[in-house]
Formats: sequence, structure tokens, C-alpha cells
Amino acid sequence: MLQKLNISIACSYAEQTKLKGPGTHEDEQLDAKVLLCVGQQVILTSNLWVETSLVNGALGKFISILYAMHSKPPDLPFFVVIDFVHYKGPSWDVNNPKQVPISPVSRGSYRQLPIRMAWGLTIHKSQGMTLPKATIDIGNIDRQGLFTAISRVKSLSGLRISPAFTYTRYSCMEDNPYVNRRKREEALLSSKSLMPPT
Repeated sequence: MLQKLNISIACSYAEQTKLKGPGTHEDEQLDAKVLLCVGQQVILTSNLWVETSLVNGALGKFISILYAMHSKPPDLPFFVVIDFVHYKGPSWDVNNPKQVPISPVSRGSYRQLPIRMAWGLTIHKSQGMTLPKATIDIGNIDRQGLFTAISRVKSLSGLRISPAFTYTRYSCMEDNPYVNRRKREEALLSSKSLMPPT
């Protein structure tokens, strides 16, 4: 996807803020290397300002990058500007109220920009989002989470499923362990609701 943009790509390497020891959960919140390109889709990986929707999972479009004097890639930028669709805070640029400057943050042993490329999202990452359109890669094996993925879009016209969901695949779902488990749980819940009070 970056190659299709046909624009220069900058690389941002994380700065190590502590002596390297055993990895921590916080280290996983920031990538050691982030690729930066104007026009790319990104996702925020930290809760920066919850009240304005700058939260972990917020989607945006990369607009520009600013380096401190005498710095250049692969140094950490001073900040990057990202256009967040759902941002609802004060305007940094009155002509572009959804654009927000994002500076590097420190987590665990790293200091890095709290963003990742987001041309594609896992079902887990998309949970709770409402998207205007999406292409859902359902793979060749039925797993849990398909309903969560499909329910992210606002309408059926904004939904594309890949590969195509065939009748043969649908008919095989009767033997799927997740479907059978769901049926057992629904039957159990139904039987409990029909039981007379004791």
C-alpha cells in the first residue's frame, strides 16, 4: 500500500530510554520501527486524550512530519500531524479541525511515535469501531469473531467479504465447533429461563 502511494517513506527508530533488560508489556505498545508516509492510514496505539477520542484504536490519515533542527530520518520526529476522523477536541489548525500533532511518547524501555500502519485491522482491534466500509478477509477456516467483524460497518453496501462466502461453506458450518458450542450455550440458557422458580 505504501508503494502505491509513490511517495518518499521516512523511517522512525525508537529511542531506548532505559538499559535493556527483560521486555515488559509496555514495550509492546510501541514499535521499534515506524514507517512514515504522507497519505498512509494509521492507528493510534495509546490513550493520549480520551475526552477528545485520541484513544488506542483511533484511525487517522498521516498528513505531515516535522523534525527538530539538525535532525532527519531515522531520528524521531519532533511531531507528526494526523487527521483523525473522530477527533472532537480543540483545533490546532482552524482550517483543518481534525488534524492533530502527535509527539513521541515513552512506554517501557522505548520512546516512539504511538502509531502503526492500519491498512488492515484484526477483528480484535476493530472491536467497538464503526466503519463506513470494510473488506473482511474471512480466510478459509471458520473462527470466532466473524459477527464482530461484519457488524463494524454501517450498512451492507459498505461490506465486502473476501474470499466469497459460498453456500457450500455455509452448509459446512453445521459441523463447526464454534457453532455447536454456541448452540449448546443457547440451549442451556433457554432451558434455565423455562425452569419454574424454586
